[in-house]
Amino acid sequence: MSRTKLYWTLQIFGWSAWLANEALIYANNYGWSLDWFVAADLNVVIAIVMTNNFRKVIKKYGWVELPIEMVMPRILLAVGSMSIFMALVNIPLDSYLLKEHEEANLWSFFFILQYIFSWAKPLMIWTLFYYASHYFERKSEVEVDKIRLESSVKETESKVLRAQMNPHFMFNALNSIRALILEDPDKAQKAVTQLSNILRSSLLADRRKTVSLSEELRTVEDYLALEKIRYEERLQVRKNIYPESLTVQVPPMLLQTLVENAIKHGVSKPVKGGFVSLEAQVIDKVLLMTISNTGVLESTESEGFGLQNTAHRLELLFGPESKFKIFQSAKEVVTAEITIPIPQIESEKANPLTKITNLVKVG
Repeated sequence: MSRTKLYWTLQIFGWSAWLANEALIYANNYGWSLDWFVAADLNVVIAIVMTNNFRKVIKKYGWVELPIEMVMPRILLAVGSMSIFMALVNIPLDSYLLKEHEEANLWSFFFILQYIFSWAKPLMIWTLFYYASHYFERKSEVEVDKIRLESSVKETESKVLRAQMNPHFMFNALNSIRALILEDPDKAQKAVTQLSNILRSSLLADRRKTVSLSEELRTVEDYLALEKIRYEERLQVRKNIYPESLTVQVPPMLLQTLVENAIKHGVSKPVKGGFVSLEAQVIDKVLLMTISNTGVLESTESEGFGLQNTAHRLELLFGPESKFKIFQSAKEVVTAEITIPIPQIESEKANPLTKITNLVKVG
């Protein structure tokens, strides 16, 4: 329903409800009267026309935008003026149509004041309802705009994060490949292919909101293979992946970012190196992924832009049911845990009967 149609529906319904209420009060006190109904119907028509013109004034002069201390005097003046106008219309109308008022002096100060206050009530209620509807409508619009802005900011951050390739990784990878060219040309050629695969995934990341987990894992394995050239036996990688999880959609470069973080904090710092472990399984239509690494969780590690952005991306794509947390899971083990709800269509593809557990051999 359009806003204009909704306005007229509420306008007619509201004044009709007021008429019904006044009719019951009048009938209870004086009995039914055709003349009264004629006068009341005329009042409703006049009230609808008058309040509609009042609405035009509010919109034309932007009263809805004004602060309450500025708009209240205007409202009181407008409601008072309309109430006086309706009193001046009703006194002669009642004098002409309603015979029971023939003996009363309707132009006395008491009756005029009574008419004014009797009309001030419905007109003030109308005004309050009108402003309340605008308030909640504007509040809703502000919330929608806020959500859109946050989504836009998060998406921009996501694009920046996905599009950028860690320059330190690039530098180290190129150095490793350069060292391999004379030592092992075949391995160097394979490393160049792996690096180009990672660059391709990075460039395509901002064009797609999600990729299958299997595709994301291929990028991660290329990344780990290049890091293995650098760290050699200092880097141990384990992978525990259930096949039903491979078709689930995940944000591109998500795992690569977390694995890069795991190597940075868990493998590069200790002299003896460490391990990185990847696990993924589907439990109750939810994809659960964990990335663990050797190390002790640092406050700066959990508050970094990349990890905060991970939570934002997940919420943006999968809603509040998606979760991301990083914590100290054991004495010298840090774990990042991701939970992604799976749509019904994807969950039907899952096959929980088998799993793959292997030690990834890279290099």
